This record gives sequence, C-alpha cells and structure tokens, in this order.
Amino acid sequence: MSRLWRRLTSSPGAMVGLGAMALAYALAFLWLTGDLAGGGSGLEAGFPAWERLFERRGFLRFEPVGWIVVGGWVWTFSPLNTLLALGLGILLGLNLLAAWWVWRSPRACGLGEASTSLLASIPALLLGGACCAPLVLIWLGLPLAGAVAGVMPILLPLAVVAMLVGLWRLARRLDRPP
Repeated sequence: MSRLWRRLTSSPGAMVGLGAMALAYALAFLWLTGDLAGGGSGLEAGFPAWERLFERRGFLRFEPVGWIVVGGWVWTFSPLNTLLALGLGILLGLNLLAAWWVWRSPRACGLGEASTSLLASIPALLLGGACCAPLVLIWLGLPLAGAVAGVMPILLPLAVVAMLVGLWRLARRLDRPP
C-alpha cells in the first residue's frame, strides 16, 4: 500500500485523474439517485432543513437539507449522500489507478505480458457499476428494475467491500519488488 500511496502523492497527474474520476462518478451517482436533476434557472441556494441531516429515506440514502440551483441544474443537497457518492468515486478511482500502474509494470501482476494485466481493471469497473447499475435500470424504466431494486441495499455495501479488497490486492502487487 505504501508504493501506491507514494505514486499517488508524487504525481500531480494521478491526483487530478483521481479527482476527475471521483467527481464524474459522484455526479453520475447523484444524477441516478435523483439528487441532481435538470430544470433549474438562475443561481440560487437555500439550506432550511439542517435538522433533517440524519433522516433516512432508504438504506444509505438521506433526506436533503437544502437545494442549489446553478443554470439549468438543481441539486437537492444532502451532505451524507454527497459524501457517500464521493467516497465510492474515490474508491473506484483508486482501483482504476492501481490497475493502471499494475498494467504498466507487468512483473507486479505476475502474468508476464503487459496486456494481460489490464484485466485487473475489470473488477474495479464492474464493482463500481454495481452501485449504479440498478439505478440505471430504474432510470430507464425497464421491467427488470423492480427485481433489481430489491437487492440494491445489498449491492452497495458489497461493492464497497469488494473494492476495498481489490484495492488491497492491487496495492500488494505494486509493493512486490521488481
């Protein structure tokens, strides 16, 4: 894990890439969960309901405490939903960066060829999608969405645990001596 941390902190490009991946994932997550939507106009913000900060609207879903309108976008702001989305985005970004670095140093992967270690990024993409895939089905209005919505409370913690395990395994591969 130390080599992963050193690479991340010594490379401004990696930090920018991690931030961009985390932000993109968080925006997609907030859009698909309904916290971010179109339909606004102008510039406005209000936070009248801080007492609802810990009120839940579902499993790992919290009530908004206010709204932020910027141009054509409306964000019903819930700090806990936003932290969850950013945390998932950071985990996904770290997995993808670690997979990229393992791919760039094929000896760390132990597979011998540079192209085969790219397969290490597939679990990170699939696990990152496990959080949003059911939401995409619901958003598209597909009939399968009802069945998948029932397992959503299981997929989110499972994806977090799997991404943590995947990150740990990739970091161990990076820490191997060349």
